[in-house]
Amino acid sequence: MTPRERAILVLLSLLAAVGASLLAVIVATFWMSPGDDFAYWIAGNRLINGQPIYAPSDVAFEPYAYHYPPPVAQVLGPLTLFVTPVAYLIAYRSLMLLALWDLAGRRMLQMLALLAFIPMTIALRIENVDIFMASAVVLGLRRWPWLFAAGTLVKVSPGLGIVYLVMRRRWRDAFVSVVVGGVITGISLALAPDLWRAWLDAINGRADIIGNSLLPVPYSVRALAGLTLAVLGGFIGRRRGELLLVAAMTVANPGLAANGFAVLAAAIPIWFSGPDGLGTAQEPVLARRN
Repeated sequence: MTPRERAILVLLSLLAAVGASLLAVIVATFWMSPGDDFAYWIAGNRLINGQPIYAPSDVAFEPYAYHYPPPVAQVLGPLTLFVTPVAYLIAYRSLMLLALWDLAGRRMLQMLALLAFIPMTIALRIENVDIFMASAVVLGLRRWPWLFAAGTLVKVSPGLGIVYLVMRRRWRDAFVSVVVGGVITGISLALAPDLWRAWLDAINGRADIIGNSLLPVPYSVRALAGLTLAVLGGFIGRRRGELLLVAAMTVANPGLAANGFAVLAAAIPIWFSGPDGLGTAQEPVLARRN
């Protein structure tokens, strides 16, 4: 082992010790009660019981308020009839840790070290979908482009991945993603058009709010900045372009509180994939020459 490799191992070990300590605190304290993820179960349960799932605007940001498009609640609705809240929370948290492990190259030391990144720790503590968004970027670029469409139906900003695919001339991947998103939306809309109207009413007027974002600019400005970064990333391509896509999805994240920056963790596997990035093998030859 070279001196440089030993130094990296020592640094990783120190970060892993910090991350392990933070994880222990989260599990022993914050995970004793539900996090943001419980809003999805509640919405599904309310839907299956014929109750409204979108809160009035004056209490829209109360704990466990549901802000997302209808498909998530529609999928979870029937499941809540036999999946208890405790079982749901255990499954959700297990999937978060699995996604974190995959982002860290499926190595436990690196996974614990990644938890020393404070936004990632907060994301794990709050239990929103930020870790899954980071994982979706990596898996969407690498092999499953439809994850961009699925993510769009939860947090909107993953749709920038489809913009990136189009700019890279990955026509098949972009087509698959659009079709998957269209089919899910079409089925959801056909089953409950009133639910979509309720969602649009619930989010009406939020384009210019700052909300809980750490960036004091309206969401419409952040969304435009994210779109610009995604287009530029697609034009550049390879590792640098994919890193710009990660930045785009982070900036355009509707809830850009501290945990929202956990999406930046997707940059780690992209960086270590080398100069060609994760998705070059799937690109047409002409796109690779850019």
